[in-house]
Amino acid sequence: MSLSKRKMKLLEANESTERKDIYLAKRIDDEELETAKEDDIIRIRKLIKETGREIHKMKGFVRLKQFGDKVKCGYMKPKHEVGFMVADWFAKRFPSKVIVLGNEEEGWISIYTKEGISHEKSKSLKDALSKLAKHLEMEKEVDLTELWEKYYESQYSKHRKNKELFKKNMPKKYRERAENKVEVKSELRSLDEY
Repeated sequence: MSLSKRKMKLLEANESTERKDIYLAKRIDDEELETAKEDDIIRIRKLIKETGREIHKMKGFVRLKQFGDKVKCGYMKPKHEVGFMVADWFAKRFPSKVIVLGNEEEGWISIYTKEGISHEKSKSLKDALSKLAKHLEMEKEVDLTELWEKYYESQYSKHRKNKELFKKNMPKKYRERAENKVEVKSELRSLDEY
């Protein structure tokens, strides 16, 4: 009796998960997780949902840019250890393409083929792309600001301002993690002023 593999994976990926949470999760099943009233099981349920929400947001917010014929790359900076979950999802969406996601501190590379998913972690997005550049024909330099600009331009519209919906879908913790250089360059309002 234990949680489904997916829920265990989400629990283990959450940065706030403690050893006692993992131990307890191995002793309960999915039904008990959803119906239990005990505080420690409710905590596990919240941790799983928090991680799942972050994955959902990353899938929605990440914008991929094509590098050469075989590589798609995007910027993301998750709070939890969800890099491979998101990269693998994109890899399945774009079979036979190398998906590279990351930021200045971490990078995730995934590819989906007939044999399944392969992935590798790197020191940064730039590092991952430079490793791939040696093996594939693609642009050498990667500008992370350009990736963020592409994302920002795809989302911003003066005609569709809805502050309440924006704050609901882009909580403060995500606004704080976003770099505002692009907005300043574009002479637009910052995310915090939205």
